Amino acid sequence: MQPVQIDDLLNYRFLSDLSIAPNGELAAFVVKQGRAVENDYRSDLYLVRLDRPDARPLTSGGTDGPFVWTDDGAAIDFLTRRDNPECSSIARIRIDGGEAQPLGRLPHKAEALARLPGEAYLYTARVPISDEGERSDAADYQVLTEIPFWRNGKGFTDRRRLHLFRLDPGEAPEDLIDPALEVESFDVRAARVAVVAQRMTGKAPITDELWLYDLDAGTVKRLSHGRLAIDAVRFLSDDALVLVASEMSRYGLNENREVLRLDLASGELRSLTPGWDRSVGNSVVADCRSGGGPICRVDGDRTYVVVTERTSSFVVAVDPASHIEPVTESGGAVDAFDVRGRIVLTVELRSDRLQEVYRTDRAGRERLTDLNGPALSGRAVASSERFSVPSPGGAELDAWIVRPTAFDPAGRCPAVLTVHGGPRAAFGDLFFHEIQILAAAGYAVVYTNPRGSSGRGNDFADLRGKYGTIDVEDLMAVVDAAVDRYSFVDPDRLAVVGGSYGGFMTNWLIGRTDRFRAAVSQRSISNWISKFCTTDIGYFFNKDQIGADPWEPGGSDRLWSCSPLRHADRVRTPTLFIHSDEDYRCWLPEGVQMFTALRYHGVEARFVLFRGEHHELSRSGAPRHRIRRLEEIVAWLNGHLKEAERAPGEA
Repeated sequence: MQPVQIDDLLNYRFLSDLSIAPNGELAAFVVKQGRAVENDYRSDLYLVRLDRPDARPLTSGGTDGPFVWTDDGAAIDFLTRRDNPECSSIARIRIDGGEAQPLGRLPHKAEALARLPGEAYLYTARVPISDEGERSDAADYQVLTEIPFWRNGKGFTDRRRLHLFRLDPGEAPEDLIDPALEVESFDVRAARVAVVAQRMTGKAPITDELWLYDLDAGTVKRLSHGRLAIDAVRFLSDDALVLVASEMSRYGLNENREVLRLDLASGELRSLTPGWDRSVGNSVVADCRSGGGPICRVDGDRTYVVVTERTSSFVVAVDPASHIEPVTESGGAVDAFDVRGRIVLTVELRSDRLQEVYRTDRAGRERLTDLNGPALSGRAVASSERFSVPSPGGAELDAWIVRPTAFDPAGRCPAVLTVHGGPRAAFGDLFFHEIQILAAAGYAVVYTNPRGSSGRGNDFADLRGKYGTIDVEDLMAVVDAAVDRYSFVDPDRLAVVGGSYGGFMTNWLIGRTDRFRAAVSQRSISNWISKFCTTDIGYFFNKDQIGADPWEPGGSDRLWSCSPLRHADRVRTPTLFIHSDEDYRCWLPEGVQMFTALRYHGVEARFVLFRGEHHELSRSGAPRHRIRRLEEIVAWLNGHLKEAERAPGEA
């Protein structure tokens, strides 16, 4: 069998937004797949029965989703941009067949959709709150008045807010939101709407506001202000909400969230998970997913949330008495889920499979789809071997090695250390396309979850003020262990590859050691001072994680001392830099500064800039761009760890 190929990416299907029908017999979900010619992803709705494996496409418009079920479960209403890529329409399709029927065009590009009683809808869309865009010369200028003035994946957002609109039959959409608010999430129960929003008044805060709208009564009430960072809200009953939130009082921005119950009558806020120390949400990294779904659901009196523990994510149920029960298996990653009457449906990635839909109940577990089976049929998938390494900090580190697909036990091979982003993320036992491509190219791949990673509690994940110290100790301990334990790893042919925080770490390591013969630094951080003042999160992330701003006493020295750019004159490692021109999370100058420093000091370097892409290039970038990125990485490693090979496009 052939190993996994780079362009197999075009055969993968990405599943998201799983939702069970009101009658509990069917579920719908969104399926995306890359298109090489159009260089985009088609998006369609699929159905699956809950009682047996039987999945089928429902729509074929190519731009369909998100969606909501009608109350009787006989049809699905969905957003689509079939007619106009710049504005959304709402359409309805019956689940027993037929063509989708248009229900109306929206004046906005909608992002989320919900139903209200009486054939009314709620949807979110980003809209201007100033008249700057109405000027005849508006296209020639960008006026900035606030931070962040741009957001990764959204472009310039200065005085452009994500708002919530009500759409009644035959009426124009009504904006429900205070102009200063940026909607982050919402939930609907009958005619009441709970909204989590951030107040933008010159500088966005790190905390959220919680609002309750009663659309029948025409009332609006603020329930919480300036105290919590809220990741999700759900109606628990007519009288209570459940929040996934944190006060960030002990561990800052990345403090593990709790599940909180808010009594709507008294305002009492009570933790349903007192004392727990879990990473809420799926933070297991992968490059074979697109989209996702809510991290929190309510069914009956139980709240269901996704949690990450060590190397996998799964669903747990929390009851009113604070009893916590796992309701799905660990060992993979839950990318979307829904619950109905103790039946849990999940979209999961596993070690030997791409995403599929699974059913879990008291009788056991069953896979309901095989949408991605053909994509890996006939492919030799390299398997990972897990091993443990003592951390200098005392914990046992989870680590993996993947042998080359065509493995020769009698020989030696080059090895690549891959560093995940975050740093609040985790590797797991998942199919990872990039790792498969490196293994197919003849590399052993080593990866681990150093201190700073998710899934092992707040203390383990707390990297504030320690970037480039304890995390480096753990990473290099794993490299040493891999070289010592696996005789096929050539210690003289090592490389390091990483993106985002992993890009920071790549830049940092090559300034501290000559142990790596090659490096690939992607969407990286090189200068904490410039990142502070130019990126969508820098002004609060850097302050929280590095512990300083540039103006406080010693602040600029602190930020500079932690910056890889400070040590760039020590670098001797040939380095490939990959960046996107619309990456506002780790903006273009972060990569450019490090590249310039290396070339200034005579170090071999190559910079590949992807136009029209942002921070998610490796995970959701245009298909041809993702393919080119992997080609660049393999060619660079081949040219420095194997016989000389030119990078793509070079003579």
